[in-house]
Amino acid sequence: MFRNNQKSLIFFTAVFLPAITISSPDWLKINGISPCWPVIWLLPFSLKNSPLRASIAAILLGILMDSFIMDEFSYIPSFLLLSLVWSIYGLHNKKIELFLNLGLMAIFGTAFVGISIWAQKIILHSALRNNWFNSWSLYVLTSEIIITGLVAPFFTSWLLLAYKKN
Repeated sequence: MFRNNQKSLIFFTAVFLPAITISSPDWLKINGISPCWPVIWLLPFSLKNSPLRASIAAILLGILMDSFIMDEFSYIPSFLLLSLVWSIYGLHNKKIELFLNLGLMAIFGTAFVGISIWAQKIILHSALRNNWFNSWSLYVLTSEIIITGLVAPFFTSWLLLAYKKN
């Protein structure tokens, strides 16, 4: 019974994460920019699992998100580092007393993912090196951080409760 519930929860999140990423509702967007859904899913999974399982999930999630984009940059390094940090934090049995702490962790995770993608774009494209401080990328990053910080406490606390029940 326990393994069936855990497998169904993982299957549920694995199926609906791409669907949510593709068809994010308009009321969850800031000027067309949706939250960073992979960070919202990776945070509770990494907090509740070992570093090995969290890193495998981060690599698979990075491959999934890289399949949506056709460019040279990748989500895998940032997801891998975030999953390792969050799983080590979760192994130390630190209790998250306020669900707003989950939002703060998601804000830092989204900022790290956005900055790593921005840095990869600057390094790989020589046209961006001349004008490295692009206002559009700063606007997108700020909007994504804000909306992820607002949405993450609700979804991550729900997923943490679902993982605790299993």
